[in-house]
Amino acid sequence: MNITGHNSYHGCRFCNIEGVYSQKYRHVYFPPNPNCTNKDHLDWLRHINEIETATTNREKETLIKNYGKS
Repeated sequence: MNITGHNSYHGCRFCNIEGVYSQKYRHVYFPPNPNCTNKDHLDWLRHINEIETATTNREKETLIKNYGKS
């Protein structure tokens, strides 16, 4: 699927939860979040379209990092 692993800030392929980095344990964890919404097909298409239409490499890299794609 070409997405980042489970230890990234956006490691869940099913929902939009964002991980929090623990400096003490040097690991990303996912705190309970009742406001977390599920990703749907349109979210994936929108993210891919934004990445593909990015005008600079820096913008593309930022979007990839934000969306959890690898």
